[in-house]
Amino acid sequence: MRLRTAVCAFVIFSSRTSFAQSELTFPQMVVGGPYETLLQIINEVESPNSVTVEVFRGSFPGGVNNGAPFPVQFDRGLQTAFQFFQLAPFEELTTSLSLADLSVQNGWVRVRSSTLGGKLSGNLIFRQKVGTRVRDSTGVASARRYRYAVIQADNRDEDSNTGVAFANADNSPITVTLDLFQADRKVGTASLQLRPREHLARLLTELFPAFGRQQGTLVIETDPGRSIPVLAVRLDQDQLTSIPVRPLGFVFQYEVRNQSNAVVETGFWMFDFEDFNLTGIGRRDSDAPGLYFGVRGSWLGNSFQFTFRRILQDGMPGIVVFNGVSAAAESTGGRRVSGRVTTVAASGQALSVDSFTAYHRFGAPPLN
Repeated sequence: MRLRTAVCAFVIFSSRTSFAQSELTFPQMVVGGPYETLLQIINEVESPNSVTVEVFRGSFPGGVNNGAPFPVQFDRGLQTAFQFFQLAPFEELTTSLSLADLSVQNGWVRVRSSTLGGKLSGNLIFRQKVGTRVRDSTGVASARRYRYAVIQADNRDEDSNTGVAFANADNSPITVTLDLFQADRKVGTASLQLRPREHLARLLTELFPAFGRQQGTLVIETDPGRSIPVLAVRLDQDQLTSIPVRPLGFVFQYEVRNQSNAVVETGFWMFDFEDFNLTGIGRRDSDAPGLYFGVRGSWLGNSFQFTFRRILQDGMPGIVVFNGVSAAAESTGGRRVSGRVTTVAASGQALSVDSFTAYHRFGAPPLN
């Protein structure tokens, strides 16, 4: 029971991106018994900022009303499920969330700015206290929402485990699929259904009881067109440490053909997929060894777009834009991504419009 209770006490912060936002989602917090959560927020604009903090009930074993408003004590005051704070320009705020109850309960927190463009950043610190003495403390920086994510799990040490948590901050249900791999071999699949404002925190051995003392990779996927805040921790006996949640990466081979169907360029892109944003590097096969260019774009539904800067033949900078269509939502579906690639000069003039195809670099190329 010690392991189960401890993992339900892990706390991490998550938001749509790693930089300041006007809405932040913390998909796990815990109060009651020896536990309290410190919420830290910074107003990152040069004007006053009105901030609302909302707390929702979680999925602690035996708990009820998952996703309902959760009255807690802000700074040891009266219990309330929401609190307002007025922050001066660039002001920082730390408020403690606690509960005068011997039972441990978890939940999640949403922070919103009511000021248009009022950017916020922040983090959570989880503390276990004995009287006034802090026995254990774990702080984590901001994470992101994911369409696809990867967590590396290592449960080989005695009394070690890996925990994951999610909170559906959206207004419609979402399905989260967890695939557990060892190398390229899938060893288990679990599917989780979360209603609006519903929360879920589980140990890896609860989701995959046969996994035992092994190591592997957990791949997380949401419904097409959706993303969700994800957090992960490593448990060593009753001590918690946050572990990274990483975006799923792709390596694509691409080929560009001109209007005469002659190949004019080949290369590859290596990118991470966070939320629906693509960020990474690319390289043309004709480039010198070790020479790469930064790439960024988006992949939402069937729409695939990449852009990067390039120095043109006249020595001036230009932009190369790949606009394509994939076989399925945020997936190649075993087929190529295809579309048009446009090279644009600094003046805005389109210098060329060619066609391109791309597919996963490793493994056999698709037939269509």
